[in-house]
Amino acid sequence: MNGRLPILIVFIVLLYFSFVQTYPCLSQHSPKDSIFLFAKNEGSPATKEDSKPSPIPAIEEYEREKLAKLKRNIGRRFITTPTVNPATFYESPDDLERKLKIKRDKETFLIMGVVPNRLGTMYFYRVRFDSGEIGYLSGDGNNLEIEIKKGSLISLTQKASPKKNSLSQSKALASRAVELVKKHPTLSDPLTGRTRSVEMRMVQQKEKSFPNLKWRYEAKDLGRHKYRVTQYAKEGGGPPLIRTWIVDLSTDEIVPENLAAKEMYR
Repeated sequence: MNGRLPILIVFIVLLYFSFVQTYPCLSQHSPKDSIFLFAKNEGSPATKEDSKPSPIPAIEEYEREKLAKLKRNIGRRFITTPTVNPATFYESPDDLERKLKIKRDKETFLIMGVVPNRLGTMYFYRVRFDSGEIGYLSGDGNNLEIEIKKGSLISLTQKASPKKNSLSQSKALASRAVELVKKHPTLSDPLTGRTRSVEMRMVQQKEKSFPNLKWRYEAKDLGRHKYRVTQYAKEGGGPPLIRTWIVDLSTDEIVPENLAAKEMYR
């Protein structure tokens, strides 16, 4: 009996290891060991593939540089010329089937801003013709420079240093913001029913009630194509009445800001 016991023990051990190899799941790590391995893997250095920079920041930087380049043309004036392939203007950046019809062969226009289409896939110059019409000219693919080279557009803006050019553009945009406020419709005339603009209301107040009334406008750049237009109205030696509007030149939207300006619309 004593001689058979060691043989029996050896047989049991061999049977155990044979069973473990057949069912490897029995030799898995405990939950504690798994947590340890996970933490170790988390702290391991990134692979070469993981260290590759994401392409998204590069694309965003390209789009920023592209937009900044296009915005340098804001404030420039051009004239269209009769050519075989004239420059194409659109009524909307979101509908390229609707082309803006130029009434005359030669039309001057001012670049007012740069706007994307609804999908954000293309940029357009928002232009205002001297006739008052608003159109959109493609800005992608150096289209403006191509139109100039082929002679369909002629620049009327004199070349200047970047500083002077920037100042000129800023003044042109500020003047545009002031003009939009002056022409913005307010309450209709209760007697005639005619719509009265901000400037017309001021003229009527001077003629009817305040013969010594004087007023002036100022525009401050708020960035992102927005301006705050302030009107100072004064009669006599008292403090001026101040009205303010926020003007978005990319959409021509005008919003009265302070209470004095809002009163003109009530």
